[in-house]
Parts: sequence; C-alpha cells; structure tokens
Amino acid sequence: MFGDWKRHGVDIEQTRLGHEDHLSRLTFAVALHYLWLVTAGSQATKSGHRAPVDRRDRRDLSMLRIGLYTMERYCALATLFVICLVPYFEIVG
Repeated sequence: MFGDWKRHGVDIEQTRLGHEDHLSRLTFAVALHYLWLVTAGSQATKSGHRAPVDRRDRRDLSMLRIGLYTMERYCALATLFVICLVPYFEIVG
C-alpha cells in the first residue's frame, strides 16, 4: 500500500496543496478511489481476468495496478463492469 500511495500510484505529495481542508478532501477522494481500484483488482484476480493485464507466471503488479489496468481495458473495449464494495470474507461470530 505504501508504494501505491507514493511514486508507483497516487503520489499525493506532488499536489503541493497548502490548505488542510483541500488536502483532507483530496485524501478522502483518493482513499475511495484506492479502495475501488483494489477491489476491482481483487475481483479481477478472483474471477480469472488478471491474465490480460499481468504476467501469467508470477504477479508483478499490485492489486491497485491490476484494478487500474483492468478498468482501463474495460473502458477501451467499452465493456460494462460492476464493482461491489463487499468484503470477500465471512464474519464468524
């Protein structure tokens, strides 16, 4: 996650926002976008759609990158996609 928030993904330090309210709003929006892309990457991996965007023999990309490249691919192919922000684990109580 740290690498995704730094140079390999978001790079929030490059915004040079000085006002704390603006930075807070941007951080919230980036966090939602990050969650959405990681969910998309996880869904693509679990459903077997990782191969078009990542190597088959080993995983070189983070879930964020897999989600980003999958969404870019869906948009380029004009494919409809649905993202549900639902956890994949069961809560045992």
